[in-house]
Amino acid sequence: MSEVKTALIAGGGIAGMTAAIALRKAGVHVDVVEKYGRNPAIGVGIILPGNALRALEQLGLAEATIRAGYPFGGSCLHDAQGNHPRDIPEYRMAGEKLPPQLGITRTAYSVLLTDAAEASGARISYHKHITGFEQDEHGAEAHFSDGSHGRYDLVVAADGIHSTLRPRLFGDLGAPVYSGQSSWRYNLPRPEYVDKIMMYLGEDGKTGFVPLRHDLMYLFLTDRQTHQAPPREDALNVLRARLAEFGGPVAYYRDTVINDPDQALWKPFETVDLPSPWYRGRTIVIGDAAHATTAHLGQGGAMAVEDAVVLGEEIAKPGALQAALERFMARRFPRVSFIQSASRQLCRWEIEHTAGADFVGLMGEANLKVREPI
Repeated sequence: MSEVKTALIAGGGIAGMTAAIALRKAGVHVDVVEKYGRNPAIGVGIILPGNALRALEQLGLAEATIRAGYPFGGSCLHDAQGNHPRDIPEYRMAGEKLPPQLGITRTAYSVLLTDAAEASGARISYHKHITGFEQDEHGAEAHFSDGSHGRYDLVVAADGIHSTLRPRLFGDLGAPVYSGQSSWRYNLPRPEYVDKIMMYLGEDGKTGFVPLRHDLMYLFLTDRQTHQAPPREDALNVLRARLAEFGGPVAYYRDTVINDPDQALWKPFETVDLPSPWYRGRTIVIGDAAHATTAHLGQGGAMAVEDAVVLGEEIAKPGALQAALERFMARRFPRVSFIQSASRQLCRWEIEHTAGADFVGLMGEANLKVREPI
């Protein structure tokens, strides 16, 4: 029998809610505290590659997730003018049952995960966060912003790239680092021909389209010009200027459709490289709080879901918590490290305009890597 009967999860995002579902499946009583309100999704959309869908299938969530998004297969890389397309194959990871990839709005995904966590029996408290905790060989005592406290066998820090629990445990280790690139995203109506990820590689960055629903897609743009968000009143002019080098369908949307400053969302690509192990005592850090990566492989959310599934599987096994956390790290650290390394390489190639860089080859290698069992 596992020694973990109770768990506290800090953070109600992808990692936190999927961890709640996985731990409830393992028979653990789970409390989740979320600093913000219900479904605090930030951003436009997210790509769920096949390995994410495979992990969601283990939690019984793949079918509902697919219904809420847009399934597709593969991606295509063009030059800045939309010419010389090169296909990047994707692979089904569960036979014909699951698509190779899925685009979904962050709002729809957040609602789905939150509903599933609540239905699993997890107790979720909003507008509440951990203000302090102590741990010993018998348990962890957490103190909360509403003045309450609780004692748990396990604490899971799933509170994102700017985690407040990570520095309590690790100090400056794993502090976010700017990658040299930032990202723009903008929701657009989806035409029929955008039925996969379509990418266009320019001199100063990469842009493209990702389908999210039958009627919706988003435009993305990687940008190496600045680490500071432009003033809201300048957002459209800055985005259009960054898209100036692109022709084809990108030029059409730039010149005729992109006109709402509230739709132009900017964020820096920051990374977190927390050394192994990601735990101290009874507290483990997962998801972006432990290993945030750039978006070049679309694997950030997938790695978080895989963390949750593996944590639930290892906690469910008989034995001590320490042994379960060691097994978790043995399964997760090499896989996550590969994804981080490949994403950093793609990022550097784009920033440095590396001659002869094999973008398609490295992305294909990563796709093969994530086909391996978790």
